[in-house]
Amino acid sequence: MLVPKPQDDTRPLQAVRVADFLEKHPASTQKEIDAVCDTGCISKVLSDMERIDLYGMGYGLARGWREVPCAGGTRTRKVRTYTLLHRPRAQPDLFMPS
Repeated sequence: MLVPKPQDDTRPLQAVRVADFLEKHPASTQKEIDAVCDTGCISKVLSDMERIDLYGMGYGLARGWREVPCAGGTRTRKVRTYTLLHRPRAQPDLFMPS
């Protein structure tokens, strides 16, 4: 029996999954995003999402802070949160097809 080869999981596909999640769950932490989207390295995906020089990227992300309990609930710490502002805009065609 042949086992199907896993499909390539490209950075643009990972970015789409993260954007879909952030649309439904704004102000999410890296840990929350990675648990659902399974990107491998969520910090790299989030940093690449804002780059306009990469194909399929150019997302707008807002960063914020949230306090979460730690040390058994006796203390709090701040964690970074991310919110989707916009998806990549379609670029106009430079050349008109003949």
